[in-house]
Amino acid sequence: MAEISIGGLGVSGATLAYLLAREGFRVEAFDVARGYRKACGDALTLRPFTEEIARATGSVETLVKRYMIAVDGEVVHDLTLKPPPWAIVDKALLVSRLREMAEAEGAVLKLAPWPGPSRGLLAIDARGPLAASVGNAVFLYRVYSRARWDPETVYLDFNVRERGVYWVFPADGDGRLVNIGAGFEGLWSGAEVERRLAALHKRLLGSGLSPVDRRGAPMQLFTPLRLYSEGSFKVGEAAGFLLRTGGEGNRPGMLSAFHLARAILSAGLDDESRILAYYRLYSAGLADEVRVSRVLLSIVRGSSVDAASRLLRSLPRTFWERFVRAQVTSPYLARLIPMPAVAVGLVRALLSYSASRAPPRGF
Repeated sequence: MAEISIGGLGVSGATLAYLLAREGFRVEAFDVARGYRKACGDALTLRPFTEEIARATGSVETLVKRYMIAVDGEVVHDLTLKPPPWAIVDKALLVSRLREMAEAEGAVLKLAPWPGPSRGLLAIDARGPLAASVGNAVFLYRVYSRARWDPETVYLDFNVRERGVYWVFPADGDGRLVNIGAGFEGLWSGAEVERRLAALHKRLLGSGLSPVDRRGAPMQLFTPLRLYSEGSFKVGEAAGFLLRTGGEGNRPGMLSAFHLARAILSAGLDDESRILAYYRLYSAGLADEVRVSRVLLSIVRGSSVDAASRLLRSLPRTFWERFVRAQVTSPYLARLIPMPAVAVGLVRALLSYSASRAPPRGF
């Protein structure tokens, strides 16, 4: 009989099922889909644990060394970083192999909706954005397109004027397939996003779109952090472990699963309050990254277009290096803000942020 019930077998749920089953816990896990496909960049920021999982699943397509950072379509920093901070992975393969690894360790995987918390079982919600309301989500849309592209290069455009982000990632290790995608606040038309992607493809790659596959999905950029709610622990996007500024979810999903598994090992199954205390302790650094990303996104979203664009352009090369390496933390932010160019950009952004929220005259 199971001791632990997991809802969702995406990146975080499959990772958690594998880790817990490997430690000897009796695990049952549910998902409504046999396979896994999602519209995203398929990038995985490398840490010892995430690299271990990527290698174990044989899902690495290529390693990324070059990062072209653009603001409103203009490249402001061109970074070459070693060792490569990112791997591009075949995420469908990553998840399917993790599920196989979990089953090999004794987990029972069921193709069915998760029944939710049940008496006598430790319940864990690892379901993604499709399980939640899409009211506050952003629609991400990506196209796999045949095109020549350096398989070690990524392009990211933080496009304030269009209220969104564009990306161009390699989709193979041969430089013959790209993952080109975008997400814009308030835009839910795949056809319109693809029209914009076609224009970027022509400008950046010099050719028209040659689609191999299209995908769209919501991403919960504004979900608050919740480690426990309504009788179940949360991991991955269900817990709000998503970096708001770039939409990074793979590493936070894996690491939140790692932290919860470690908390369960530390506390045992009998006292959920002890598990939660350990989970908060172990995931504190990751939670700090998420909160900082929320603050930055709130400032950019709430500022005027010109002020937000100036702020992003004022950020030094070291910020973007840390951004790519997933090292933008509150202590770093405290050191960054006093820098003159950043301070001026931030003040302008905050002034326009305040003006946008000021009550009408006469109130």
